Amino acid sequence: MVNKRKPGASEEASGPGPTSKSVNANFLADPKLEQGKQQTLDKVSGFKGPSSKDMKQERKIDVMRKLAKEKEKVSWKKQAGTIAAIVCLCGAGLAQFISTVLGFLQGDGIATVDAKDTAMLKTVLFSGEPWLVYCVNDESRSQRLPQVLQDSANDLQKNLGLKTAVLGCWDQTGSGRSVAQRFKLNLKPPLSFVVANGNKPRTINLLGISKAEELEKRIKPALKIETYRIDALKKWGTLCTSRKSCVVIGHKNQAQRDFALGIVRPLLETHRATKVVTLDTSFWQMKLSDGVLATRSAKDKGKGAEVLCLARDEGGIDGNTTHSGAFLQDLDASSTAAFLTACEARSDLVRLDAVPRINARPSKPKKVTPPSPSPSPSPQPPASKTRDAGNKDRVGSRQILEDEEPLFEAVDEEDQVGGGEEDEEGEDDGEEVELERLGPPPSPPSPPPPPRLRARPRLRAGAGIPP
Repeated sequence: MVNKRKPGASEEASGPGPTSKSVNANFLADPKLEQGKQQTLDKVSGFKGPSSKDMKQERKIDVMRKLAKEKEKVSWKKQAGTIAAIVCLCGAGLAQFISTVLGFLQGDGIATVDAKDTAMLKTVLFSGEPWLVYCVNDESRSQRLPQVLQDSANDLQKNLGLKTAVLGCWDQTGSGRSVAQRFKLNLKPPLSFVVANGNKPRTINLLGISKAEELEKRIKPALKIETYRIDALKKWGTLCTSRKSCVVIGHKNQAQRDFALGIVRPLLETHRATKVVTLDTSFWQMKLSDGVLATRSAKDKGKGAEVLCLARDEGGIDGNTTHSGAFLQDLDASSTAAFLTACEARSDLVRLDAVPRINARPSKPKKVTPPSPSPSPSPQPPASKTRDAGNKDRVGSRQILEDEEPLFEAVDEEDQVGGGEEDEEGEDDGEEVELERLGPPPSPPSPPPPPRLRARPRLRAGAGIPP
């Protein structure tokens, strides 16, 4: 529908306003613009899209991205389990590798001791600590050590606390003698020994041993810590007074001894150089100086076990050996540990005038009360003897042997073999047994009474002869 304006109305409505302008489109006919359009069309027509190879590669990338997102969703517990499984699979090899590295850094654990080094030599032989010593001489010094010794040295120290050393046992020491001469060991190789607890060296034969377990099994008996009971005079000198330090547990009954040993034994692992002995004071007596007796504890005196430290000091006045001692004040774990340490160091002790000795207590004589005298029995009348009984044989009579039981029964070999002659030799055996019987011999048979004489009657005159 077209609106028709009236001629007069249009002029009135528009009024005197601005006139309209037309748009010039000649710029579209610019040759440069046409050239850009043509180049754009050429590029669009030449685009063919991605190839199939590129599309497959993009798909793979998309799949890998999806898998990565799924792995990220796995919980941390599963990841830890996976790591643990890998470690377990590789743990054996890793542990062996670490052990090899540590062993290389630590060395073989075998020390070399010079026979001229007196301080180190005393530590090995007399400190009480366990040592395994392998002896070498001038010829074997440059040779390789036994393989079992190289492989097990570190394990022995870790499992048993046993140290290993190489020593020239036949080299002269500071005292002028070699170690082999002092302890009366073999004078030529092979020689190896274990020394521990202040005891003499115990030889160990390494031949035939290829594993560390076998070597430990053979060494363990020499490392055992023991306490000893003094039941002979010889043991007193060997186990106590000849030692550098000795702890004596005096007791009068078994309960006192067991209580004291229960406190002392757990401490001996760290005091191997001290020898511990028990002494029954109800049987043995030991005389000590007044100074040492003054160190006895006044508390519970005589009611429990008493612990005494005896130490031997070398290099006293004029080079003589002297002894010193002291008593333990309180029998408890802490006091006993400090007491053992001081005893090993030979500190806070009182000097003894002489070497301590023990003797058996003299036995007291028993009082014997004489029995009251019993009334003497009245004598019995002798048995009547007939004339016929006096003529019978009494020595060797079978009836007498059967009535009296012999003290001993002797069985001869002939009686066991020849049984047929038993009846014939019965009388002879009876006579031997009767003669050997203890006591007074039997009285001889009484002689027969003399015949009576009868007076002959006189004949009267004229009387006949009597009948």
